[in-house]
Amino acid sequence: MNIGVDIDDTLTNLHKLKEKWLFNYVLKNNMKYNYINKNTNKFSEMLDWPEEEYIKFWFENADKMLTVAKPRKNSVKVLSKLREEGHKIIIVTARTKQWHKDPYKLSVDWLNKNGIEYDELFVGYEDKSQISFDKKIDLFIDDMPENLEKISARGIKTAIMLGKHNKDYKNDNMLRFKNWKEAYKYIHSSLNNEK
Repeated sequence: MNIGVDIDDTLTNLHKLKEKWLFNYVLKNNMKYNYINKNTNKFSEMLDWPEEEYIKFWFENADKMLTVAKPRKNSVKVLSKLREEGHKIIIVTARTKQWHKDPYKLSVDWLNKNGIEYDELFVGYEDKSQISFDKKIDLFIDDMPENLEKISARGIKTAIMLGKHNKDYKNDNMLRFKNWKEAYKYIHSSLNNEK
């Protein structure tokens, strides 16, 4: 099986880390703010702050924050086991040069540092549907509903990796995984059912 996997908030669980970095930034800069949405994973939507302040925060902190992010529980073990079983892991991330100094290096360094096994890496794909189609992906796992809806429209099976920001999203055509153990169990059982 060719399995497509996102990085941020799929292989990682960034929500608490994002809140911590945001709170430190606000304190350091003595900013007045109001939380608008504590459940979003988009910094731009968390506070009632001007866009230029959010952009400044992002460029000062994003790469450093993503470098120290920890893998989501069991993600390293599950991807390793899936590759061992003959599955191909294709990582596709939306990280772009518009928002990161060197998104490819940032991604490769993080994957290597955390021992995450994969077969191919594609960086800078804000719309992941075409690359998913081209690489003949059988199942794509991501945390962003809008990404998965576009991929699903190509006839590709999709699964949302649940987090605080997307737990209420419902789509009958999309699988829902609370964690990587559930993802493994589904992949393993679906292949056994095909035999």
